[in-house]
Amino acid sequence: MKDEKGLNLNIKVLVVDDLRERREELKAILNSVTTKIYEADNGAAAILAAEEFNPDIIFMDIKMPSMDGITACKKIMETNPVPIIFLTAGADDIKDYDKYMEELKGSGAFSYIMKPARKSEVLAQTIIAIENFKRFQDIKKENETLKRYIEDRKLINKAKSILMDKEGISEKEAHKRLQRLSMSSGRPLSDIANAIILTSSR
Repeated sequence: MKDEKGLNLNIKVLVVDDLRERREELKAILNSVTTKIYEADNGAAAILAAEEFNPDIIFMDIKMPSMDGITACKKIMETNPVPIIFLTAGADDIKDYDKYMEELKGSGAFSYIMKPARKSEVLAQTIIAIENFKRFQDIKKENETLKRYIEDRKLINKAKSILMDKEGISEKEAHKRLQRLSMSSGRPLSDIANAIILTSSR
């Protein structure tokens, strides 16, 4: 990754804050790494902007009218997962700090930055959040692929057992029959196995 002076991430950033001056401060920092910056002034608008612009990262204020940042973060993470960094007040300005931190952790956000945001922290958090989020998504995809593979193997093994019991054939022959049906129909082996299981249960 280049140093700060030559950094050009070419990313899409959504800045969410009800105060225009706060948005302008953050935009001034982010302008050093990207020109694709979008704005929203409350949580509800942030949800719509996230759907429309599909940002690579979101900087979200917490206390806003219409919908707060924590609620907006949860909704965005449910429908359009993206690394979100909260902009939050200092501990002295928060009444129940422990409860507040629990809410932040449960929101699905990547991290938080204390106001006023410093340029070095914003840029560092941006790089770390995007890289770690991509790594997390890759791991999640690998786990989902592995899970599907295991589920498919269970279906295929069950279908083979059904064929072996019903036709009196070996496991090897049952597997070959599944493969032939898959090739002739152009459907995945797991679909053929599932069809045999459903048919046998009727």
